Amino acid sequence: MQIDPMQRSVRLSVRELAVFRNQPESRGHGHSPWRATVGQQWHKSAEALTHADNAKARFEVTVSADWRQRDWLFQLTGRIDQLIPTADGWHIREVKTIRSALPASDEQLIKNYPEYFAQAAIYLAMLQVLPDYSEQAITAEVQFINIENGAQQSVPLQAQENRLFVHQLEQILPFLDERRSSLQRLRNSQITSAFTTLRPGQAKLFTTLHEAALQARVVLTQAPTGFGKTGIILQHALQHMQDGLYDRCIYLSSKSTGQLETIRQLKQMIGHGIRFIQMRNRSEHQIDSERHRCSGDEPCNAEIDTIWQDAEINFAELFQDGTLTLARAKEIGSETGICPYTLTKACLPFAEIWIGDSNYVFSPKSQSVFLQTLSFDPARTLLIVDEAHNLPDRTADSLSIELSSADLLFAIEELRAHGAPRRLIATANELCRWLDSLNPQQALSGNQLYMGQDLCEDFTQQLKLSSFDYQATASFAIQLIWSIPKLADSFTTPGNQFLHWAPRAATLCATCLNASDWIAECLRPFGGTVMMSATLAPFDHFRLSCGLATASVTIAQADAPWRDGAYDVAIDCRVDTRLRTRERYYETTARTIAQLCHHHAGEAIVVFFASYQYAINVQAYLEALAPELRAQRQPRGGDLSQQSTFIDECLLTADALFLILGSSFAEGIDQLGGRVRQIMIVGPALPEVNLIQKTRIEHYEGYSREDAFRDIYIRPAMRRIHQALGRIVRAPGQSARVLLHCKRFAETAYLNELAPEYHSEHMIKSDEALLKWLES
Repeated sequence: MQIDPMQRSVRLSVRELAVFRNQPESRGHGHSPWRATVGQQWHKSAEALTHADNAKARFEVTVSADWRQRDWLFQLTGRIDQLIPTADGWHIREVKTIRSALPASDEQLIKNYPEYFAQAAIYLAMLQVLPDYSEQAITAEVQFINIENGAQQSVPLQAQENRLFVHQLEQILPFLDERRSSLQRLRNSQITSAFTTLRPGQAKLFTTLHEAALQARVVLTQAPTGFGKTGIILQHALQHMQDGLYDRCIYLSSKSTGQLETIRQLKQMIGHGIRFIQMRNRSEHQIDSERHRCSGDEPCNAEIDTIWQDAEINFAELFQDGTLTLARAKEIGSETGICPYTLTKACLPFAEIWIGDSNYVFSPKSQSVFLQTLSFDPARTLLIVDEAHNLPDRTADSLSIELSSADLLFAIEELRAHGAPRRLIATANELCRWLDSLNPQQALSGNQLYMGQDLCEDFTQQLKLSSFDYQATASFAIQLIWSIPKLADSFTTPGNQFLHWAPRAATLCATCLNASDWIAECLRPFGGTVMMSATLAPFDHFRLSCGLATASVTIAQADAPWRDGAYDVAIDCRVDTRLRTRERYYETTARTIAQLCHHHAGEAIVVFFASYQYAINVQAYLEALAPELRAQRQPRGGDLSQQSTFIDECLLTADALFLILGSSFAEGIDQLGGRVRQIMIVGPALPEVNLIQKTRIEHYEGYSREDAFRDIYIRPAMRRIHQALGRIVRAPGQSARVLLHCKRFAETAYLNELAPEYHSEHMIKSDEALLKWLES
């Protein structure tokens, strides 16, 4: 559906109009592949029978027509299943396959399948206004075929069914009027500037971003943490939306902190005239009340039709202060019995700005939440991807597939209980036995690859031909069996796309090694994209990791002169923090931390470690060497409020705060800026050396093994350090001293990846040199 609110026109398919409803509906697991395959076969059989009776009958006839209803122009397109000539005109026959018993009363079929009759009525009205069919008698019917036994029943359209066309038009008009009102609100809203006073460098980024957006469809924007890029990007987006370039903006961030900061900034800029929705995941929406208990799955919507009508929901009234909050959705869910997740999702078409996780665009499992929303048009949408440096790895994770024999056995029993045929069950059991034969921690051999592909393809083929109670089967089993066709597809990709291996006994994993083609495919439909981060450089490397051509990308890079000289950095060459040697230096690391604490008595220092276990080991040494010091280690897990409370309390009560590089504490908490003066980075947090990284090295397309090691190991490690350090100096006037505690930081390969503001000539090679640097 494509809406032009200003011209009051809408382009949509006949099916979209026929199924339109002003409320969500229960969809269950969708149609089984068997249902689709058999349905196509019955359609062909019906076509053959009709052709035998009337050789001049036409099939899959494409028709288009304009229809004006009130002050809206509908541009309708569709394909008529069968168009049969009659003595004085034409007869429309829409063929629909169902599982309900036939024969049935016409009234019952009309009640159960109103969208099928609406579709036939729309085609009838379209032909009546097309010149090729003018002054001819047009009739229509819906032919039902029972998908299991072939029983048929035709129901002709009577006057009351013909009125379904007008009924659907009248039903969709309020939604179209709302979209027009939304656009008018957007155009007439007063947008407040993101900043009352611009910091050095911000004005230049506004100009650079505007110019870059005119040059290419994708803009890579890099600005330091704390620079204010969220406000700048939002102002850029809102201005372009008001100018008519976009109708909607999607703001993605993989971190809750990023989403909350976006909402805070947005509220300051838009008032209540523009609507926005933060789309949280299903588990965050769950409630357990007297009226509704969330199951965490589609069955939440089992009674949605009746409940929605009883609740008399008005979408416009749901938006309080410009949005529907998570708390409000849960409150309404408890009062009405509507699943809060379904309620929030249903509000998406009525909001101009969507805020959510990057999975809602880039994960195959989740992207339908945004991309299949009513009236969503990516060509009229600006996509903003925050923390974009994480996108390639995060997308690769979402494309990876794992299948264990234990899970498959549970699914087999579920399929067996709901009528799955023996051949499908036998193939699944054979697949289980093959999974049990795999050697843990090893890549599949050539013969194993062929065997795995053959079994997965055989299962996929059997699944298409298998009839069982799809709706009654547990959702976990449906999701699992649907992963097997995707697994079969992964075997056919080039070798550098997926690693097929056994991470543990009786488990197969297809690990995505390169998500660039998929990312590029996801970005292609959008009218414009801004990808931003404090750590996108080197830009060519990031561009290639997203599958973007040079011509489609421009760069907007911020200057932050206030960061020059804000960091006093020294490299501690006394220790080697590599995994095989770090144990020798636990005591030296602990003594160094104690020395920093004593030098900054009364102030907390922050120490970043490469791993949680590393922090535990050093903390044990510190407690033995300096029991008077209070060192606090970041807790595992915890929500955002718990993390923030931990940081605030530790800054007041602890001498040393131990955080882990790459964690939400290091990359998602912005409370350290201006509050900490001494930082210690205990070694670069290189990715784990495992089969996945080794395979990436083998398939690297660069010039040398050194380049491969740099791109696969060093750059991700240094990016984590940049993310952590960037959160220490977030505003003019702030400064920090940084001790890079590992001799590797002095090596050229690592120095070259350090940002200019972290470069240093202070090489500490003795205890005396450390003391001298501290006292300087």
